[in-house]
Parts: sequence; structure tokens; C-alpha cells
Amino acid sequence: MLRKKAKNYTMIPYIINPNSMKIQFSFKNTERWEEQRIKEYAELKIKSIEKLLSHFDDDEANLTIRSERFDKNNAYQIEMSLEIPTRNMIGKEASHTIEKAVDLSKDRLIKQLRRYDEAMKNKGKRWSNLKRTIKELVQGRQHKSPATNQAAADAVEADIVETV
Repeated sequence: MLRKKAKNYTMIPYIINPNSMKIQFSFKNTERWEEQRIKEYAELKIKSIEKLLSHFDDDEANLTIRSERFDKNNAYQIEMSLEIPTRNMIGKEASHTIEKAVDLSKDRLIKQLRRYDEAMKNKGKRWSNLKRTIKELVQGRQHKSPATNQAAADAVEADIVETV
């Protein structure tokens, strides 16, 4: 596997499933067995993130997992950085065990993803409510001529867009 140094991190491109998002691991001050343990445990936990990303194409999501071991505190810091087309999200946590650090950072990332999904759903609802309001206003201004109806619809839509 190809390794390259970047800011004291060892970057390792890693793809768990060719039909899933791209995942990169980077390690700092860790030994080989710790790197392997982080990869194996992260593989199990990433599935819940992939479920939330089902509405994105596979190649649109990139996940970078950075891990660092602190000798002084005997702790691990895990940072999961998720890049999707409209947003970047970061979940960063430190703990004395690898598993707990991975779980906590994954939970932070999932919380952000759920909040983002909810915002996108609400945005869609607001737009559909706006369309319904336009339709109701246009029906209230119905004329006999279809061309006049279209002009009225355009005028109402322009009024609403100006207020938004």
C-alpha cells in the first residue's frame, strides 16, 4: 500500500467497498497494530454513516479518518472528516481507548448528518408549501383567458420571491 507523509500524518488511501464512499486513514504517533485496530473497528462503525448517505452517489462522499496517539496522556484522538457536495462535517473526539474515541467521533458525525438531512427535508417542505401558496393565490385570481391566468401566476410568484 502506498504511504505518503503529510503534516506528520501518514496518509493511507483505503476503500472498504468499491461501491461505497472513499475513505482515507491517516495516523500520527501510532504503531502498526494500532493502525490495524483502528481500521478494523472503523469498518464496522462506518456502515451507519453510509446508511445516512444513501441519497448521495457513491463517489460524492469522502471520509477522512485521522488518528493520533498522545503518549503523555495515553490517549487517542480520532477525527472523522466527511466531505459531501454541499457541506463538510467534522467529528473529533479523544479518549483512552481506540474504540471509545471512534464511537464518540462517529456519533458526533452522525448527529451532524441527521441535522443536515432534517434541514434539507424542511427546505423541501417549505418550497412545496410556497408552491401550494402560489397555486392557491393564482386560483383566487382566475380569469377566463389562460394567458391572463399565466400572467397572474407570474405576478404572484414575483411578489412572493421579492418578499422572501
